Amino acid sequence: MKQFDLRIEKMAFGGEGLAREPSGKVVFVPYTLPGELVRVGIFEEYKDYARGMVLEIIEASPHRLTPPCRYYGVCGGCQFQHATYEEELRIKEAVLRDLFFRQGYKIELPLRGIIPSGEIYHYRNRLRLHVENQVLKMGFVKKGTHEVLKIEECLLGEKILNDLLRELYVSPAWINLAQYCKRIKLESSPLEGKTTLLFWSSLPPLREDLEKLYNLTGLKSIFYLVRGARPVGPFPETSAQAGRRLFSAWGDLIYYISPGVFTQTNWEINLKIMSKILELSQGAEQILDLHCGMGNFLLPLVKELPLAKEFSGVDTDIRAIEDGLYTAEKNRLDGRLELRRLSALEALYEAIQSGKKYDLVLLDPPRGGCKELVRHLPEVARDKLIYLSCDAPTLVRDVNLLEKVGFNLLELYLFDMFPRTYHFEVLAHLQRRG
Repeated sequence: MKQFDLRIEKMAFGGEGLAREPSGKVVFVPYTLPGELVRVGIFEEYKDYARGMVLEIIEASPHRLTPPCRYYGVCGGCQFQHATYEEELRIKEAVLRDLFFRQGYKIELPLRGIIPSGEIYHYRNRLRLHVENQVLKMGFVKKGTHEVLKIEECLLGEKILNDLLRELYVSPAWINLAQYCKRIKLESSPLEGKTTLLFWSSLPPLREDLEKLYNLTGLKSIFYLVRGARPVGPFPETSAQAGRRLFSAWGDLIYYISPGVFTQTNWEINLKIMSKILELSQGAEQILDLHCGMGNFLLPLVKELPLAKEFSGVDTDIRAIEDGLYTAEKNRLDGRLELRRLSALEALYEAIQSGKKYDLVLLDPPRGGCKELVRHLPEVARDKLIYLSCDAPTLVRDVNLLEKVGFNLLELYLFDMFPRTYHFEVLAHLQRRG
């Protein structure tokens, strides 16, 4: 194995340090920090770059910490437990600026805020774990492998989720069910202080096992999936709100969300994003949300913009649409709100054909971004776009494309939805030129 003493220049998107061999070849080194001098062993080499591992830290960063998680470095979930939180935020800002610069954005970046998380551990309201059932093992994939790492606690997960995970390991009913299980999702219902359990199984479970499993502490409801997209449940059938999870927002606004339906994992940051979207939405009368999910960002606008005339949301997840309509009805917000099962592209085609335009279009696409929507947006978005992304590189790509078709980037905000990992959310505010 080749070895070099290398200085870490900066962090790359993905959470690895970037250094250079004496020849100039780039080397990516995980679990490092900017400015550190480290002895690196090269274990993968390619034409344009290499990958290395830390053999020794010769000069440590003053921002280096001892990671608190016993799985850190083996589990592939976290990248920044060895850094102070202040340094992690500086790294994420630098990464975002660098992504824009390398995509040709040469003017001053309108980054207006870095919004930190109030909690850097125990903030996740859901945990999705793989299950290996020869010897009961539940966990995440080991870094760089397909092997499941057994975990008994995730420091990012809320305490109530970790409590349930520990109980599952010693539950005879779950040990029986896990023989046919592929993965599980533990999700909290914050307003009730309870959890829900969704598991994927190769065989339908026995009712007697479900009855025994329901006796676990704080369990609200159980769902399972054998095939298809709609889980079987809830169990028990009498679960309140059909087993849905309850979240609060904006005073008396309560969300009712089914297990398995997407929610932002850090609810505190989600509320801060809602607040910023509401601020930027003032004056809009017709609003279209092209990736509305369960109405996460649209419902607060219905509540807080009484003079707006139209709130329309589309999503391809029928269960999310059902939850949004249920939430709107329970909160008496269904008078001005329309949610439909439709793809974003279909919604744009429909609007174009009917000549419909909107003052504000919300975009919160999957990780792949919304490149396919860009050329149609000028025909539908009359004034503003608000684009929220969990993948900074695709957001940078799409912002460049949007500027080419007539939108200006006015503001950017970095929301740290995922402390201790390299992930973060970026909100871009764009306006139509002319």
